[in-house]
Amino acid sequence: MITIEQVEKLRKYTGVSYTLAKEALEETDGDLLEAVILLEKQQKLQPQAEKTNVRSNHVEDEKVVEDKKKERKDSEANETFREFIRFLKDLLHKGNTNRFDVVKDKKVVMMIPMTLFVILILFAFWFMVPLLVIGLFFGYGYRFSGSDLEKTNVNEAVEKVSDVTLKAGEIVAKAASDLSKELNQKKDE
Repeated sequence: MITIEQVEKLRKYTGVSYTLAKEALEETDGDLLEAVILLEKQQKLQPQAEKTNVRSNHVEDEKVVEDKKKERKDSEANETFREFIRFLKDLLHKGNTNRFDVVKDKKVVMMIPMTLFVILILFAFWFMVPLLVIGLFFGYGYRFSGSDLEKTNVNEAVEKVSDVTLKAGEIVAKAASDLSKELNQKKDE
């Protein structure tokens, strides 16, 4: 396979055009010396005065090649940025079409878009997590709803946590009640 570097080197030594240099290298299977000999036999080598012009054209060609490389890199960076923006749009769309629901007695008390819920969890973690746990002790349940989240087993896990928390709350309440009764009996005696 002929590389751009080989073609450029042949052009530098012979002063021929890019196309002629490439063709000569292809005919000689990339052998630089054979390509120079072939071009000489075909009388396609330029005289020394013309080679000077070719060298200045070569510098201009290098600038064109560098500009094309830069454009390619810029275009790749732009495409990567566009893909990132598309990803964010899709993420926001999914976050706004799916919800976090607060439920009490099988009735939805509050619905929060997942985007807002995630933001609250990220930026108000120390407030939100205790609030959610306290809500569980007061009989509130949580579930995720929406086209993307109803298919998952997340709601089953959330329901199990809610049930365990309710049972734990009942046990704590019963223990507190029993302790209160015992203290009242001791006072009466």
